[in-house]
Amino acid sequence: MATIKIFDGEIEDQDSGAIATAEEWIARIPELFITDRSRQIQIGISEVGMDCRKCIARKLGKTPRMIDGAWYPFIGTAVHEELERGFGDRWPKEYILEERLFVHEYKDLKLTGSCDMFALNGSVVNDWKIVGKDVLAKARKGQIKNQYRIQAMLYGYGWEQKGYDITHVALSFLPREDKLENAAVVLVRYDKNIAVQALAEVESMIDAAEIMGWEKVIDKQPKASFCFSCKRYDQTDHISVEDMI
Repeated sequence: MATIKIFDGEIEDQDSGAIATAEEWIARIPELFITDRSRQIQIGISEVGMDCRKCIARKLGKTPRMIDGAWYPFIGTAVHEELERGFGDRWPKEYILEERLFVHEYKDLKLTGSCDMFALNGSVVNDWKIVGKDVLAKARKGQIKNQYRIQAMLYGYGWEQKGYDITHVALSFLPREDKLENAAVVLVRYDKNIAVQALAEVESMIDAAEIMGWEKVIDKQPKASFCFSCKRYDQTDHISVEDMI
């Protein structure tokens, strides 16, 4: 619970109503964390390259998981929305923003998603990342998670299928806890083969599930050393599906 203080004084009986009101609005903020994206159980473009292959299989198999949200992703969503609005209002002819992309279809899988930005000048695909100090420090050295690289390549692949020539994909790391001047942009030369290889691995899981079922496919996949997504799935072990919604 957030701390509520009376400015320059001690809490008195006359403050109780105002305190209760403040407690209520602070307690309601987490309700805003749950969005349509948080409820999505099908795999998204950003998840295809996850280090945890077990969770990739879970998402492909549409396994129910605990629906939740958190403050940092909420900040990220808010920043994304303001960047979309700002770039769209000021430079509408230079960027295509939040474009819905079709990336791949295979059997029951339809991989689609919304790409943050395509810069027409330079033919560069961009994805915003609102991150903490550790991730930002690595990005400033040109070090990024393979998951991010695959995500960006899949966006590039989606734009290519819309008829655009792609030179680079970019991940723009914006500081969540620092000045904007310390942001980092990591550019990667577009390579269609990286996207195709990631999609081929997904297809192999789907093929295996047709033979042995998703439960066995999921069981055979290795976990990453640490995975937030695994925790949300593990929390569902003793909870009914109705309680997860």
